Amino acid sequence: MIPNEWEARHKLWEQASVLLASEEDPWISSAILDLSWAERSILAIEKDVAEVLRPFQKKAPIERSSQAREHLEKMPEFCECRAHSKLWIMGLYEVCRVMLNERKLSAADPLKSLFEELKAVRMPFAKHEVRGKKERYFPEPCTPLWGYELGWMVKDYKHNLIPPDAPAGLSAHSYMSRRYFSDKFFQCLSVGIE
Repeated sequence: MIPNEWEARHKLWEQASVLLASEEDPWISSAILDLSWAERSILAIEKDVAEVLRPFQKKAPIERSSQAREHLEKMPEFCECRAHSKLWIMGLYEVCRVMLNERKLSAADPLKSLFEELKAVRMPFAKHEVRGKKERYFPEPCTPLWGYELGWMVKDYKHNLIPPDAPAGLSAHSYMSRRYFSDKFFQCLSVGIE
């Protein structure tokens, strides 16, 4: 089954793939569309996860988080959603890295702020260390106080709000999700905005 939402989102991915098409790298468009096809499966799994989370959404946030997480971590759908979401984020990171750092495509310049945020999440997923500090830290999976999507609390020692002269060990914590990155990708490119 195709999630209803995916068809509209796929059109945004198609617009982005045309906008970022490049003669220097003809595979960019295909890589962007691959993110959309991968998102299709994730959106379907998120619907299943939403059904499981529905009873927890009625509880106070303090009660909700630990109970919901314990329950979710036993669900294959949640584990599958977490795995696909992490791989999807690393895929978006690689697409942005190639466009910005290797091909230096001017059409991709609006994605620079997104790429900086992706670095903070991708580093612990791929290298099992925090960006800016050589220590092992695995982003903690969590569910937001609203909605149902899976996200992670991430430490970032190089966040732009951390001053260069800050005491050692100061980091920013932020909630990041696959959906957040997907939506920010569209916003940065002004895709879907009439």
